[in-house]
Amino acid sequence: MARADITAVPSRRPLIKLALQLGLPLALSGALVTTALQAIPAGQAQTHQHHSGGGSHGQELRSDLDLLVVLAQMQGHLLVAQELIQQRNFSAAEAHVGHPVDELYGAVAPLLTARRVPAFLVTLEALRQQVRLNPTAPATRQKLLAAQRAIGQAEQAAVPAAVRNQASTQRAVVRALAAAACDEYAAAVAEGRVVESIEYQDARGFLLEAQRLLSTMTSAQPGALQTVRAMLRAFPSAQPPQRTVLSPEQLRRLQAQL
Repeated sequence: MARADITAVPSRRPLIKLALQLGLPLALSGALVTTALQAIPAGQAQTHQHHSGGGSHGQELRSDLDLLVVLAQMQGHLLVAQELIQQRNFSAAEAHVGHPVDELYGAVAPLLTARRVPAFLVTLEALRQQVRLNPTAPATRQKLLAAQRAIGQAEQAAVPAAVRNQASTQRAVVRALAAAACDEYAAAVAEGRVVESIEYQDARGFLLEAQRLLSTMTSAQPGALQTVRAMLRAFPSAQPPQRTVLSPEQLRRLQAQL
């Protein structure tokens, strides 16, 4: 699975801030967790535990669904980073390749260790250092692909195929990504303008990953891919538009259709 591009920014808040406020893992709201877990047959998802903390010391994940969502968020960050790299917006790209390291890996690490999945933090950090120090070198693309592969391999090793490939699980991951995108977009927009580029880009990355997942599903819910593509209209490119195409409320209404 090839992916592409990257950019950077100083501050970041929505996912971790929201999680801390709600006492839930990362971008999953209480309603979303309940809905997503109900989509997985009994016995295939564990009960959510409430934790505090974030970043590299993030909440410990407990369920297959939590793990799949956070790994998908990592892929979303790398997708938008890939775009930013292609556009030579290296500072913004550095921020997005850094998010999996600083904000998400700490949440998945305990569960990966418990399931004897090889760590891949070194691979993620190698990509960040490459983008930071020499983003125009051919090694940048190689390390980006290596990071994307490492996340995919961790997903395959940590979650049984019977759970991972189940249509209800895949739909729950897509819904979680779309809900997180709505949260990010709401934090990015004020009075019809994007005031926080990094949150805008996070939202785009999550929806790009949702779109990619839906396009590979053999039993995708009718209309789900079209809905995600309609949501992506709010994100015409990795660089925010002068004026917003959709309001946060319009984006949320589309997300509710998933």
